[in-house]
Parts: sequence; structure tokens; C-alpha cells
Amino acid sequence: MSDSGHILCALVNIHEADGHFVYERNERLKTNILGREDELYQYRGVAYYLGDRLFLIDYESLASSEINQTILIPSFKNRNTRLNGLKMGVTACDHRTPVCSRVVWDFLGKDVCRLNAYRRVRLYGADDQEIDADLKTRLSQTQIIDGLFQMV
Repeated sequence: MSDSGHILCALVNIHEADGHFVYERNERLKTNILGREDELYQYRGVAYYLGDRLFLIDYESLASSEINQTILIPSFKNRNTRLNGLKMGVTACDHRTPVCSRVVWDFLGKDVCRLNAYRRVRLYGADDQEIDADLKTRLSQTQIIDGLFQMV
């Protein structure tokens, strides 16, 4: 959320532990676009299914410096391989500005080669050819309407 105009690809693992659904989210801000060193972030959180929405609340576990909430909105199709939603939190930069961004979660399957998946975890330019057109379209479908950030 701290690099406007870019697409951040993260890796999330949701699983059950002690009767609760928990998850880890890994981000790596590695890119030639901004010319900086790798910045690694690991988030841990809990997932709740309420009504027809998934609510995920996590904290940055390496520095314990932020809490984020993601709300995913499943469509009512028979099979959801991509979930649209919003992520709210603060930027990782010094001034800790509250922000909201559009997110799309892509289901990779139950048996995933984590090494190959982790290689894709990085910051992409908005025009990067590795990002498919459907994903770019989903991420661009937001508007500010009457002062509210909304998905359209």
C-alpha cells in the first residue's frame, strides 16, 4: 500500500490451528522499478467468515509496527478462484498514513510449490506484462464516490 501505482504480489497461507483459521502473509518489496534493496514483511493474522464476507486481520510480525484488515467479497458463482476485496491499514513509511487499496486474491490450489510461488512475490509495475488483463481490470475498478472509497 506504500507504493502507489504499483501492484504488490504477496503469498498467503490460510490454515486451521487450534480451532481457529489463521494465516501468514509474506511480502517482498523487491523491484528494479524503485531500485532499492529487498524489504521483507511477514504478517500473521486470523480469518473470520461472517455473512458472505471474509474478514482477515493481521499484524506485521517482524517489526510489530502495523495492523491491517482485509475484507474479501466472494462472488456467488459455483467456483471462486479469485476474490475481490479491500485492504485497510497504514503505509510502511515513516509518516504512517492510513490507506485503503483494492486487492484481488488468487487461489493457487491445495498443493502449491511454495518456492515457485514465492518467486512471484514482489512489486510489479502497473503495466508489467506478467500481470494478466483480468487482474489489472479488477484492481482498477475503484472510485471515490461522495468521499467514500468504493469498488465498482
